[in-house]
Amino acid sequence: QASELMGYVRELTVIGVMDEKPMMVWAAHYLSALAKALMDDAELGMMR
Repeated sequence: QASELMGYVRELTVIGVMDEKPMMVWAAHYLSALAKALMDDAELGMMR
């Protein structure tokens, strides 16, 4: 799921920059933080 989220982050970033829509770039920023949290949680789960 995290790699799919990062794909969406990439698309949102490209669209935001190309169409000059800063709200899309911010959405990408928050979505990337969500993907990172997902990966961090998965890593913690594997350590147990």
